[in-house]
Amino acid sequence: MAAPPGNERIFTVPRAYSKAARAWLERGLGLHGSAPRHGAATVFVRDGENGVETLMLHRPGRQSMGTLSFPGGITESSDDEPLDWRGHSSADWAHRLLSDDIGLARRSVVTAARKTFVETGILFAGAPTHGVAENVEGVDWMRSREQLAAEEISFADLLAKRSMAFHSECLRPLSHWVTSDFVHQRVDLYFFAAAVPVGQRPAPLATQQGRAWLGWVDARMLLQDPWSTPVPKLFRSESEDSAQTGDPGHFDLMELTTPGVQGAVEAVAEAGSAVAFLAARRDLRVRSPRLDLRDGEPVLVLDG
Repeated sequence: MAAPPGNERIFTVPRAYSKAARAWLERGLGLHGSAPRHGAATVFVRDGENGVETLMLHRPGRQSMGTLSFPGGITESSDDEPLDWRGHSSADWAHRLLSDDIGLARRSVVTAARKTFVETGILFAGAPTHGVAENVEGVDWMRSREQLAAEEISFADLLAKRSMAFHSECLRPLSHWVTSDFVHQRVDLYFFAAAVPVGQRPAPLATQQGRAWLGWVDARMLLQDPWSTPVPKLFRSESEDSAQTGDPGHFDLMELTTPGVQGAVEAVAEAGSAVAFLAARRDLRVRSPRLDLRDGEPVLVLDG
C-alpha cells in the first residue's frame, strides 16, 4: 500500500536522466528495469568547527553513483576471496544488513573496504597482533592502490602479501538504496559509516589527481549554505547552463547526487557529533524511489 502523500519524499530527476525518465513514463509505469549491480560506499565522518563533516568525492562525467558521492563502487568477484577476517562474522553482517544472502553481505563489506582504500588510501587492516595500521602512505602503498584499481590484484592479495588482517568492525551499516527502474545503470548499494583510523590520512589516487576531487565537507553547510563549501565550484565546471548564463548563484545538489547520497548527507548533518552518528541505530530496509509524474515533470518518489 502506498504511503499517504504527507509521508512521501520527492527527489528531482537530474537533467542528465530527464530524457530517459520521460521515455520510461511514455512506455508505461510498472515495467521492470535492468537488474542492478551490487555495490557499496563508505560515509566517513569527523567533527569539524561548525558541525559534523563527511569525506566526499567528485567524479566528473555521468556516474551511476552521482558525480558527487562517497568512496565506493561496484562489487567484483574477487571480493569473495578468503582473507584474514576480524570483527563481525559474515552471518552477523547478513543479520545487520537485513539480508538473507550471507555471501552478498560479506562481499558488500569487502567492496566497501576495497573501494575505500583505492579512492582514499584509508585501509581497514593491519598486522594481526597490532590492530589497524596507522601509516599506509608512500610510493609502495600508492602502487598497491593503482594495482587494485586496475584489478591486477584483489583485496585479499593485497592483505596476504603484507600479512595483514581485515578489520570489518571499522564499518557500521548505514542504509540500503536501489536505483529506480528507469535508470540504465542501476545500483543496489549498501552505505556504511566509518571514522578514519588513527594515524591515517585520506589522499586521492595518483592516477586521478586533476580529474577527481576528494575532500571534507561540512554536511550541514552543504545543505544550508553550499557556497561556503568547495562543492558549487566543482558543480560550475560540470554545468553547461551556469557556464553559458554566468549565473554564479545557480546550484542544485540534486543535479550532482543520487537520493541515497542525499539521504546520507542529511543523516550526517543531523548528527550532533561524529561519535553520535556512528553510534546511531539505522533503518536498513531497502529504499528504492519510484518514477512518477507531478505537475507534468518526472520526479522520484520515496514512500514513507
